[in-house]
Amino acid sequence: PSMRQTPVASIAGLNALRTNGYIIAATDYPGLGTVGPVGFLIGKGQGQAVIDSVRAARQIPDVGGGKKFALWGYSQGAHASLFASTFASSYAPELSLVGVAAAAPPTDLVNLSHQALKTLKGRIGIALTLQSWSDKYKVSLSSLLDNRVKKVVTDVANICVDDLGGKLNILAAQKPLEHKFLNSNPTIVAPWRHLLSTNSVSKLTVGVPALIVQGGSDELVHPNVTSQFVKEQCAHGEQIKLLTLSGKNHSDTEGASVAPALGWIGNRFEGKPAPTSCGAHVAE
Repeated sequence: PSMRQTPVASIAGLNALRTNGYIIAATDYPGLGTVGPVGFLIGKGQGQAVIDSVRAARQIPDVGGGKKFALWGYSQGAHASLFASTFASSYAPELSLVGVAAAAPPTDLVNLSHQALKTLKGRIGIALTLQSWSDKYKVSLSSLLDNRVKKVVTDVANICVDDLGGKLNILAAQKPLEHKFLNSNPTIVAPWRHLLSTNSVSKLTVGVPALIVQGGSDELVHPNVTSQFVKEQCAHGEQIKLLTLSGKNHSDTEGASVAPALGWIGNRFEGKPAPTSCGAHVAE
């Protein structure tokens, strides 16, 4: 992304963040513009890259000297932000995380994969993930795909979906990704089940407030999976707030989540008590 002609154009809420005086640090993630495979939904590597971007910003003279920071991401970025929040204190003890806001976050990748296999968009997402993980973890796709489908998965994984042309190309390339395009279910076959579990967000950090913004009609990150994740975090004693946006699909959620997420982040920097969806509901 940083090599594009307008690299910051895709950052949701950028102008509002700048107006509020925030310093914005973003990462390309490992493998994008650098040597090595792209790790799509690789929790540890992408989470570390997010924190490293904060460290890098602080080294720029007269720009980023503060220790306090918040994490904010959408979809893949939400996954990376949640992961980063779980080890921020040990990975970057010189920094102080005030909270994490995540919109349409992939959390339980096993359950999300079960859901994703039922839809075309979901199967495209599965294809992107499988190809990325095959490259990253050096695991063959032979147990999951025959040669015909393997070529299509490779083609899909090489298309950028951040522009209209890419979306049209990816739709043209996916025809063999019918409902039964996998020979085996990755949620039950080794080592894929383990990889899905490893890259799932299971438990957040006590004491780090979290805001989860979920589209009520999200066809990729299903609301029931996110709701279950929030319930589990409540059981662990986390400070977590779930905001469901009625009628919003996966794409809609990014823009619709900006205002509530930035308001929530502002209150965390000001040290106000964080609202929660655990037990009594607290309005902010």
